Amino acid sequence: MIPRAVYAEVVVKGEGKPGADEIRDAPWIETHEVADRDVVARFRAILDAGESEAIALTKEIDADLIILDDEEARNAAIAEGLRVVGLLAFLILAKEREIISHVKPLLDALRRQGFFIGDDLYHRILRQGGEL
Repeated sequence: MIPRAVYAEVVVKGEGKPGADEIRDAPWIETHEVADRDVVARFRAILDAGESEAIALTKEIDADLIILDDEEARNAAIAEGLRVVGLLAFLILAKEREIISHVKPLLDALRRQGFFIGDDLYHRILRQGGEL
């Protein structure tokens, strides 16, 4: 599940960028409106709209975890008692749950698009995913 602000950020504003079409077309991604705007407003003082709505939605639906890579957003979510994972850890979880078959092509695509993944971390993720 993603909040409306994340959808707008990735699909609408990010039209033509990597991942925009995949998010729009993925049948397993549901977009939801956040009900508690007060929670969103509280986080907007320090975070962008997508991160603020993601934290609020995670709390509203009592989700198992939230995917955040921004350090300030991660800290805010942890302070709210939420279980936080980064994108790379999420890829490992997705492979373990057989949502994806391989991590390496996704890591390589992320790197090509400018997502910084150092060599040590890259190899560690591949080892965790059983691909090295």
